[in-house]
Amino acid sequence: MLDWLDTHSGSVVAAATFVLVVVTAYYAWTTRALVRETHTSLQAGARATLQARMDRISEICIREPNLFPLLDDETATGEEQDGRFHLANMFLGVLEEAHMQHTLERSMSDDDWTAWEATAEIFLPRPYIARYWQRVARTFEPGCQQFVNELLRTKAAQ
Repeated sequence: MLDWLDTHSGSVVAAATFVLVVVTAYYAWTTRALVRETHTSLQAGARATLQARMDRISEICIREPNLFPLLDDETATGEEQDGRFHLANMFLGVLEEAHMQHTLERSMSDDDWTAWEATAEIFLPRPYIARYWQRVARTFEPGCQQFVNELLRTKAAQ
């Protein structure tokens, strides 16, 4: 038997190498599928978390129907620490998280981000929010700062 292995060692090594390549390819394929599934799960979880936070903001606005119209108060300085302050903090925090998921983590699709942009276009230009943003912008992630500042400039120019 040993003589046979010694004589055919090149063939045995080639066969073993082929088997090893096949097993490695299978593990690579399986790992790639797991990575795709994990990424899909992370995206779904991230969307669910952000949606839950937005639902909470909506619940507050429904429970306090006078709160949202107060964001349009032209005399607001953005320093008032009433319900608007808390609503602004919540929304800006959720927006920053959405922005980071889209631009840094890439766990949010472009289609989902488009919905966030539309929401931001409605919410951010309100006088209270815009003035509040001027005070707190430096505490946010730089990419989010740039996004909000560009949106506010665009809306102011219209």
